[in-house]
Amino acid sequence: MVDREQGVIVCRAARQVVEGGVLTGESSFASGLRAWTPEAADELFRRFVENFDESSDEFLVKLKRQISEGGDAAIVLAAELLYLNVMPLSPATIGVNRKFEILDSVLSWASFQVRVPDALAAAASPGYMKGGQAFLNYRWAQFAFLIRLTRLLVKLPLDERESALRDPWRFRDLAESVLTDYDGKSRARAQFHVLLFLLFPEVFAPVSVERNKQLIRDAFADRLAEPTGDFDRDIYAIRQQIEAEHGGQFSFYDEPWRSRWEPPPPPRPQKGWLVRGANVDGVNAIPLWLAESFCSVSFSDIEQLPAGASRQQVKDAVAAGLPDAKQGSKDVAAGQLWRFLSGFQPGDLIATVDGDAVYVGTITGDAYYDDSAGRGLARRRSTKWNPTAMSRQTLPEEAQAKLKTAMTIGELTSVIAALATGAGLEEQLTDEVLAKDETRGLIVPALTQAFADDLLMPLDWLQETADLLTAKRQMILYGPPGTGKTYLATKLGEALAGPDRTSLVQFHPSYGYEDFIEGFRPRLGENGTIGFDLVPGPFKNAVEAAEKEPDRPYVLVIDEINRANLAKVFGELYFLLEYRNHEITLQYSPDEPFKLPKNVFVIGTMNTVDRSVALIDAAMRRRFVFRALAPDRPPVDGLLRRWLERERLPVLPALLLEEVNRRLNDPDRAVGPSYLMTPDVATRRGLELIWAAELLPLLEDQLYGKLDDIEARYGLPVLLAALGHTLP
Repeated sequence: MVDREQGVIVCRAARQVVEGGVLTGESSFASGLRAWTPEAADELFRRFVENFDESSDEFLVKLKRQISEGGDAAIVLAAELLYLNVMPLSPATIGVNRKFEILDSVLSWASFQVRVPDALAAAASPGYMKGGQAFLNYRWAQFAFLIRLTRLLVKLPLDERESALRDPWRFRDLAESVLTDYDGKSRARAQFHVLLFLLFPEVFAPVSVERNKQLIRDAFADRLAEPTGDFDRDIYAIRQQIEAEHGGQFSFYDEPWRSRWEPPPPPRPQKGWLVRGANVDGVNAIPLWLAESFCSVSFSDIEQLPAGASRQQVKDAVAAGLPDAKQGSKDVAAGQLWRFLSGFQPGDLIATVDGDAVYVGTITGDAYYDDSAGRGLARRRSTKWNPTAMSRQTLPEEAQAKLKTAMTIGELTSVIAALATGAGLEEQLTDEVLAKDETRGLIVPALTQAFADDLLMPLDWLQETADLLTAKRQMILYGPPGTGKTYLATKLGEALAGPDRTSLVQFHPSYGYEDFIEGFRPRLGENGTIGFDLVPGPFKNAVEAAEKEPDRPYVLVIDEINRANLAKVFGELYFLLEYRNHEITLQYSPDEPFKLPKNVFVIGTMNTVDRSVALIDAAMRRRFVFRALAPDRPPVDGLLRRWLERERLPVLPALLLEEVNRRLNDPDRAVGPSYLMTPDVATRRGLELIWAAELLPLLEDQLYGKLDDIEARYGLPVLLAALGHTLP
């Protein structure tokens, strides 16, 4: 929560958007546009709700497919509904910049320029309340709910619309009537609770999680003559009593009220764990776990150990219990057992898998020993399980991949938020776990016309390139020298990820795995001794940075990617380029699982003079999408002429370049425009120097052995004469 004054601003902004739209039909974003109409709501309903997209793409990618070709009214209405969705959320749920990336992307699909008005934008910065995991994983369901509710409201007679906006309980009934998703579930309940508060803050508490409403009601039930079973009405009655006693407004999130209802936080950063129990010494232990509220691991050959045992204690016990095992197996067993005894903490979340069924619970106590059901089930942790199973097929791909580990115990912290949300345990998630949640949708901002104008390239081609990169995650820009491959790759990365999240590395023939991923580097130690440190390369550095912000793109540009031995440089990463949700071990870090996050984009550049695309290894071709940059095809065709016109320079250099490429008559050896995209071409001396020092040496290299006298065919005087021009 933030200060109460910000809450007033947020609620006032939400009321303005909804009341203005429902009562008048007018847009709050685009003056004079009637966006809150039955026609616009019906169009959104057809395009988004009825045309449900079950693909694994990010929310904004799917939304663009569904509504970007719609009418302006429907697009602006969609942006205003998404404003209601993201505007009230604090940075703990979604950052301010991310809010406007979502809104600006949607508004960019309209046929005219629309922006969020300053007053409404100010209300969204920084927001007001923590929305929980549902606002990250179920935005599609919340958006669909807002569409259904808007469609219902705008079709009511005016007097009924006015009544709904005056009567909070009438409004709640209308909203609840459209809360059910297409499959009978209600994934938008958090949005439902937030919307009630936004529009009627004097009646509804600023609580997004229904479980928290129950906790509040139960904690203050002594103030009720008789609970009604309606959390909202009971909390409203409790609020009235407390406000009357204390002479003004208060918040259940302030002390001394908060500590009465909110469970205490876990003692250290929360983690998520997988514990396998479907085959414990040939027996499925999961039904017993669920019935008796515990989880367990076997290791029946190892002596009893106390809760909180040190790593060394566990290693010694494993060595004694498994004397004939290989050292690697002993190390794995010791690590697994130590995690269970000492790594797990009360408050951590835990999952287990029984075929397709996934169960999630909360660890509630320290490790203990109980062999009443046999030694295989003796090492236990008290666990409060949600007895309702989820199908693993309905989980995000990242979570499904994590559940495939063969280990008895595996860490699930990066995906546990999605599992907990599906199990109704989202109120137990901490901000630290939410920040590490890699199942959050990756929002890639739409490219702008200003960006395209700066590059002098068509926006459609650039956006299509960005969409291809977003879908495949790996792209190679290829073409002859001077076509701007590296410049475009860098600018595209900065537009999608920002300059701080874009890095560049250049490959060369001696570049290897140790340079790119990780390798040992010599270090001068004390007394002149030489030691070696394991040093991460640019690829691993990019991955580690991307893991800290799983919802932001990170772009690694590999310049001249084809000059290195790709199989040697990438090594086992060939696999991860295609299967990003899987974990592997790197050859120099065998004890640390490594994966390639979905938010790492790779853009390679390749000169076709050096190597044809057809000669690239088939495995590499399958893992990359290729995009050509050729002087005779868009977007490079005519680029030099457009640049000269923008800079108000003579068009002669463009004519010379066109004549050179006409004579070469070879797309792979054509000369790109960047050699001549300099103010020096405006002077005789400058053009002569570029021709003598850059273009002729390039042509001599490309035509080596094919043409004896380059000057006679491609010299500047020869070309000027052919064009009928002279230099001033």
